[in-house]
Amino acid sequence: MRALHPLVALLTALYIATLSFSVSANTDSAQYEKGQTLSQYCMGCHGETGIASIESNPNLAGQNKPYLVYALKAYRDGIRKGGMASIMRPNASGLSDDDIDALATYFAAQSGKQTTSQSSNN
Repeated sequence: MRALHPLVALLTALYIATLSFSVSANTDSAQYEKGQTLSQYCMGCHGETGIASIESNPNLAGQNKPYLVYALKAYRDGIRKGGMASIMRPNASGLSDDDIDALATYFAAQSGKQTTSQSSNN
């Protein structure tokens, strides 16, 4: 069997890598859109884009995605106790793992910085 020319092998590998990146980008885009839709249920406490207008409520915008996934699952599964758990558990209890991933994708992609109009509301 004849070996592939190194350039052909490299181009083939790059092509395959591009295909898998495309699938990943489409998946992230779909998760982002789903998270944006689901975030409507979070707005009352965490603000329209994840910047809370009430000081005692945490900002979700710009948070680390793995942390958001962990926190939402902990609330949903009753692992987190005290604090806001009594409020968050009922809100998170109906979320699937995929819903949680979508919400985390959406909020992690938001800027964690407040705009002038948001910071003047406090």
